[in-house]
Amino acid sequence: MDIARVSNDAVWRQLRIIFIGSGLLFLINNLVGFANAFTEGTINRGQVLVHLHAGSVGWITLSAIGLGIWVVTGQRQVGPDYERHVRRLGWSAVIAFACYVPNFWLAFGPVGITIFLPIFGIAAVAVLWWSAIFVIGQLRQQETLTTIQLLAAGALLVASIGATVGALLGLEHVIGTFMTLASDRVGAHAAMMDTYLFLVAAAVIEWVIRPRSAQRWSWAGAAQAVVWVIGAALVPISYFLDLIDVLLPVFGMLLLAGMAIFLVRTAWRALLAGPMTGGARPWAFFGTVWLVAYMGLFLWIVSGGGDFSGMPAWFFPVFVHVGFVGMMTNLILALQLERADAQRGLAPWAEPTAMWVLNIGLV
Repeated sequence: MDIARVSNDAVWRQLRIIFIGSGLLFLINNLVGFANAFTEGTINRGQVLVHLHAGSVGWITLSAIGLGIWVVTGQRQVGPDYERHVRRLGWSAVIAFACYVPNFWLAFGPVGITIFLPIFGIAAVAVLWWSAIFVIGQLRQQETLTTIQLLAAGALLVASIGATVGALLGLEHVIGTFMTLASDRVGAHAAMMDTYLFLVAAAVIEWVIRPRSAQRWSWAGAAQAVVWVIGAALVPISYFLDLIDVLLPVFGMLLLAGMAIFLVRTAWRALLAGPMTGGARPWAFFGTVWLVAYMGLFLWIVSGGGDFSGMPAWFFPVFVHVGFVGMMTNLILALQLERADAQRGLAPWAEPTAMWVLNIGLV
């Protein structure tokens, strides 16, 4: 495993701030999730949306920004301007997402205040685009470009487009409907925010599993990133142009093609590593298992025309938690633990215990 701290101390400290922020949002996400589980009867919509967004555009997206900065900085010698840029981006991301998430309770809970939802939504989208442009721009500065960097940059690009659609939907709650979309207005946003997770997950798994000598970019690795990015970009096009029936099968084929490349290139290595090895490899093992399961559920819904109403009652909560808890929580905790490697000795039993409880509990 070749996850190593960046050589620049200022950037490394800023990554600490980003991952602490994502960890705090993770705790909020869990607390609201437990509150949902113990709520009798119908759960307030605002409470559900806070739980969902504390994960999707909260701790996971914030961690994706941290991952992007981490992999494009690496061992490079960077100057004060780069340090300042990363510091501004990092703090802006932490503040924007921390302020954005509670507004779903304000807008859709008993208070019913919607005005702040698009304001903080646009702020979060601006930070996401900032991070995507920054990471993509840094790709050409790399002495050796890797597939991991391509996947991380592609993830931020897809998340930026999907979040833009989400912010526009939030704006409609204030000024009224102004977008022409197919019948499922949320689908254009939700499908992209689900799809970008594959790119983040694959980047982390490859970083953990493949030796550094094998991490340089290849045509197969680039194809894996590109087909998932193109597939995700088809989602808003299909909804805005009402071409869901035409483009949804193409979307499914692109997801499957990227998955096939991922299985051949990387996944088998993670599965062979197993759950009993050291470091981040056990987390990558479980993340890979759940990634395959999540892709299977994703393709099932795509084969049904993207209509959740036709699926079994259990499908949606299983689909969401396999992706967000099984796949992403395992892999982001692997990043968190590698960032905090110096503190591993404080409670050495905690990491394996958390991993096994998380994965057994999810089953």
